[in-house]
Amino acid sequence: MKDHARLAPTSITSDAYSLAQTAGFELLGPHLGKDVKYALQTALSSGAVFANGHSALAVFRQALAASIRSIESHPRGRLFQEFMLKGPYEDTGEIPNDLVDQRLSDADSAAAITFIYSHMVNCFKGALAEMLATNACLHLLRRLKRDRELPQDARLYVGDSVGIYGRRGRGLLKGADLHILIDEKMPDSSPRITLVGVTEVKSYISCMARLREQLDGHLRRIEQGLWVCGNEYPAEKITVGFGEDRRVLRIAVLPSDWKLPRSFRFEDSEHGRILHIHAGEPPGKDHEITQTGENEWRITLRWSKEALSQAAYEMTFWYMGKVGEVVYSKSVPKCWQEMTPPNAGRNAAKMMLYYAILRCRTIHEEQRAIALYNSYGYSYALGMNYRNTEGKREILWPQDLEEILSKGKTSNGCRIR
Repeated sequence: MKDHARLAPTSITSDAYSLAQTAGFELLGPHLGKDVKYALQTALSSGAVFANGHSALAVFRQALAASIRSIESHPRGRLFQEFMLKGPYEDTGEIPNDLVDQRLSDADSAAAITFIYSHMVNCFKGALAEMLATNACLHLLRRLKRDRELPQDARLYVGDSVGIYGRRGRGLLKGADLHILIDEKMPDSSPRITLVGVTEVKSYISCMARLREQLDGHLRRIEQGLWVCGNEYPAEKITVGFGEDRRVLRIAVLPSDWKLPRSFRFEDSEHGRILHIHAGEPPGKDHEITQTGENEWRITLRWSKEALSQAAYEMTFWYMGKVGEVVYSKSVPKCWQEMTPPNAGRNAAKMMLYYAILRCRTIHEEQRAIALYNSYGYSYALGMNYRNTEGKREILWPQDLEEILSKGKTSNGCRIR
């Protein structure tokens, strides 16, 4: 590992929109990509309102760009760049004095790992869940309109198409993930808007009690005023609820809990042994819609938490490749001459993660660093779940997978759990 090249000590700059324009639905894999594309196409054709984009691909790229902006504008976004550029010291023990300023401190390396593990992955995972939720919510809305339980002119507003005004001039705040609104354009007066429902979308499993608290919080903040597609609605122009009893739909959207397959195989080729990891597909064809209370619904997506996590890890790895395109735009290091700039960027990321494992100060730090290193090398399903007899993660190597294929476990008892 010590002979690998490091990224040049220069700054990384990127335009989130331009980066997103290079991506398509194939980034998500054939099955999930097809479902996200279909969800967005259905939402657009059914009249759902998005802040930007008039095609499924445009909406997808806008969501991808928003995730990248969230990463790069975060207080630790610069630290991630430093992690990619400088990285941790490449050995155990004290950092030599002449390298202290050229390497990240152990504390900064641990903070960068946490940032990748949580914020970066969650940005992409949350965006995926929200896009899938659009079609699922529209299915519920169509059902309620058919049964005359919802006004026919109620429309679904997605993400940043709606903002909430903060108190004391704090600007716009994020509200619910999806809103159901009726835009009332009166010929002889200023427009009014009626809030019909709010939706909270999660990319992880959460209890209904916690979700109810969040939905109620969204409803309280709406009374501060709304911004809808460029139009301002002060509190006096907002009606909360519909019908004589002023009902408000509360919808929670969660992923399902099925597991990705842990199966894999090796195939021989002219370039050596190639690892093939079996992709997972949802066991059901449709989302599950359940009424959990009066005017309250839970939608369980057909895609699971693990499947969304795997896609999000692939998206962060894609982003690291884009960093490589910037840093290695002129040339790649001599020892990586066979690599393209994106592959060099991804290889550099794995290299820095390996060094980070050597520098971990606690078991918690080590387990997160190993989770990232293994997942980027061997997929989320295998890398996140390769554990020893005590249930702790260890670094995964190709020979470990060969042993598991032949014996079900390695010589020291590690398995894919």
